[in-house]
Amino acid sequence: MPAMFVSWWALVIWAASVVAFSTMLHEFGHAWAARAVGWRVVGLRWRWYGMAFVADTAGQPEKVWKVALGGLSSTAAVALVSLAGTTLPEPASFLFGFAFTLNAALLLTNLVPLPQLDGGQVVSGIRRSWSR
Repeated sequence: MPAMFVSWWALVIWAASVVAFSTMLHEFGHAWAARAVGWRVVGLRWRWYGMAFVADTAGQPEKVWKVALGGLSSTAAVALVSLAGTTLPEPASFLFGFAFTLNAALLLTNLVPLPQLDGGQVVSGIRRSWSR
């Protein structure tokens, strides 16, 4: 019974770590992209739904879609690395499978073209750049 209890807690700790790590890398992807387009990253803000980075757009809000792509790219990279980890022997393949599933779901959710999500920011940015 104690071994089962330990493995259950290890799974809970792994899941919490994957969620936290994936969220942080997603937001850091936004921050890295923001710095690349010339924005000043002010910090990270914790919300009830997770984290969000805060940046000074330096008068260039038209580059929001590029910054949105930074988060999507980092989530896709974590998903691919996690997918590669599923080729490892058990129990690592199960744990990396969980990480892949979580990051793939996060990526697909953020691709939905709603204005509040990264997909909506990318679609509106591309639409604006094509209309010029």
